[in-house]
Amino acid sequence: MKQIIFMVVLMFIPSCLNTQSIYPEKKYYLLDIEQESTLKNQKKNGILRVAKIRMSPPYTGKGFIYKKSKNTYDTDFYNEFLVSPDDMLAELIRKWLASSGMFERVTCSPGHFKEDYILEGAVTHLHGDYSDIDRPFAILCIQFFLIKDSGLNYQLIFQKNYAKKVAIDKHNTQSLVQGWNKALTTIMIDFQSEIEKKIRQYAR
Repeated sequence: MKQIIFMVVLMFIPSCLNTQSIYPEKKYYLLDIEQESTLKNQKKNGILRVAKIRMSPPYTGKGFIYKKSKNTYDTDFYNEFLVSPDDMLAELIRKWLASSGMFERVTCSPGHFKEDYILEGAVTHLHGDYSDIDRPFAILCIQFFLIKDSGLNYQLIFQKNYAKKVAIDKHNTQSLVQGWNKALTTIMIDFQSEIEKKIRQYAR
């Protein structure tokens, strides 16, 4: 009888182990962009505050989102951002603009220094587009609003939508993250160039 019980236990243990091993490992990602030194500007334009980046309702969570067809989307429980995408993007944008040399100081919250400009943003799309399985893309769309704070009133001096898509490897989640990095880098290069001109015109 003992031998029978022992054999049943041995058969049960591998079954438990195999059941646990079928679940994929959960992975966490952060976007990362780096500004080239050639983009840096020595002209200082006061203090900029980067307000919190708003996310369109489908993208407020950490899990990755995939577009599978025109009206069909999937969420990914096993691949997600390590932190909330709104906080992550706000910090990346703050670091980029601080590194640009355009402003004396770039902050993410009101402080002891009165800001001269306020930057607001809204992300409308942040997903992997697999609607064409043979040509998938990383999609990032963001709208920026640059506001001048004169101390007496606020004036919107720049507003623009930026939409980028980057071809990716359909078999590699890391390729999707790299695609978002490339899309955000391209957007920030264009955005920095355009607000430099706008601020210069406004200061005349």
